[in-house]
Amino acid sequence: MSSGARRTGDTSGGKPAPHSQPPQPPRILVVDARPPHWAQIRPKLSKALEHVFCLACSLGGPPRIPLFSLYVAQNRHECLLPFVLVKGGFARLQSCFAELRAVAAEGAFRPGEDAAMVQAVRDGLQQFKQYTGRGMAAAPNPFWEMVVGYH
Repeated sequence: MSSGARRTGDTSGGKPAPHSQPPQPPRILVVDARPPHWAQIRPKLSKALEHVFCLACSLGGPPRIPLFSLYVAQNRHECLLPFVLVKGGFARLQSCFAELRAVAAEGAFRPGEDAAMVQAVRDGLQQFKQYTGRGMAAAPNPFWEMVVGYH
C-alpha cells in the first residue's frame, strides 16, 4: 500500500494518529548562586530561562513542562517560585526571572559548604511529593528524575 493510500476503515484522512503522551512531571530548578561564578552566570541563565519559557508558554498542544518551580541556594536557600502552571503563567515566570537577576552573590565561597544546596533539593523534593500526592494521583506517572549538576 502506498503512503498516500488510505486503509479500509481509516477515518483519519491519511494523517497519523496522535500519540497519547503520559503527563509530564513538574520541573524544579535549584540554582547555586554562590560566588565565584554567580556574577557571570546570572545574566546568561536568566536570559536563557526567559527564552525557554517564552517558547514553552507559546507552544500549542500538551505542555512539555506543565509546572515549574525555582529555588536559589547561597548561604541559605529560598524558593523564588513555588510550582506555577507554565501555560498562561509567563508573566509570573518573567517576574521570577527578574528576581533571579537581582540575586546578588552573597558571602565567600567555601568548598564543601553545600548545606543550602542540600536543603533546597530536599525542599524541592518535598514540594514534588506533595504535588504528586494530590495533583498527579489521577494520572500515575512512574517516571521521575533528579539531576544534580555542579560546575
